[in-house]
Amino acid sequence: MEIILPVITRVPTTNLITKTTFASSCCSKSVEIGLPGRLTNRRKRAVGVRASAEVSSGGDGGGERKSGGGMEMITFDHKRFSNDSAAELPDDIGSLVRLAYGIGIYGTMALAGNLICSAVGIDGSGGYSPSLEAIVAGIGYSVPPILALLFILDDEVVKVSPYARAIRDVEDEELRSFFYGMSPWQFILIVAASSVGEELFYRAAVQGALSDVFLRGTELVSDARGMASLAGVLPPFVPFAQAFAAVITAALTGSLYYVAASPKDPTYIVAPVLSSRSAREEMKKLFGAWYERRQLKKIYSPLLEGLVALYLGFVWNQTNNILAPIITHGIYSATILGHGLWKIHDHRRRLQRRIRKLELEEKKPWK
Repeated sequence: MEIILPVITRVPTTNLITKTTFASSCCSKSVEIGLPGRLTNRRKRAVGVRASAEVSSGGDGGGERKSGGGMEMITFDHKRFSNDSAAELPDDIGSLVRLAYGIGIYGTMALAGNLICSAVGIDGSGGYSPSLEAIVAGIGYSVPPILALLFILDDEVVKVSPYARAIRDVEDEELRSFFYGMSPWQFILIVAASSVGEELFYRAAVQGALSDVFLRGTELVSDARGMASLAGVLPPFVPFAQAFAAVITAALTGSLYYVAASPKDPTYIVAPVLSSRSAREEMKKLFGAWYERRQLKKIYSPLLEGLVALYLGFVWNQTNNILAPIITHGIYSATILGHGLWKIHDHRRRLQRRIRKLELEEKKPWK
């Protein structure tokens, strides 16, 4: 994917920091890249990057995170554009709007899954049975993915791995744009709705329908079409129909996530005209690092979603009870998202404490 630079504008360079703005035509996303004082004082080696992102779904979240290598600093500000109606809403109303929107989406997914099951002729409940065995299995199966993702999102891992950094950037953007500002009961409600809605759609409907098609493939080989034709032509897949259906469902989940949530490239870029060759090279490096991180976000975040979907499909195949993957999904989402929100709150609390300390120091008379 290429970045087109149709507009180049000379920007005054009297300030220590010259800002370069990336903006889409609808102002849904904006990225500002600042060139530090290195242009005026070549002894400085640090490169600063400031980015602000706004998601159309609203949210008042914001925050700041510094990378371990000292290369860049990312800042999110969701109140940047005054023409965004969602950003103008009060915190409580905005949270309720996002909650209603999320429940509506997941409710629609559950209804769509039921329609698919009815059309195919399979059980739309996914073998639901409120048993103690399914509850224990769901809790136990939630431990491995939680430990794995908490390790990936750890600060020390993010410092040394650009892939982990890309995953955490996407997680943080989702938290700040949708979940930040919700009350505990709103958070629990949206997590429960997502767990039930997604499992009824992806597992009970999509994966269940594919499994049924593959299992009946040998019976339909005389008049096979579509996926049934694949199962009939490749009979070795038939004994592994459930596993094969889980793989296809996971690939579909990652693909849908890529289409829906991958960051869009800006329509145009406005950059300063730099006379110094070293400054131009620094600008190229800055653009390269920014674009590389966007590409990593596009690849590794959908890949992670696909792997989680594959794991949940495995849980359903092992238990034959949709309650188990629902519990696994709910505990996993609540733990990961709750941990991320706690880190955002903790960072803001430390930042506010630091600001108050600096204000008190400024008020002290000089001796």
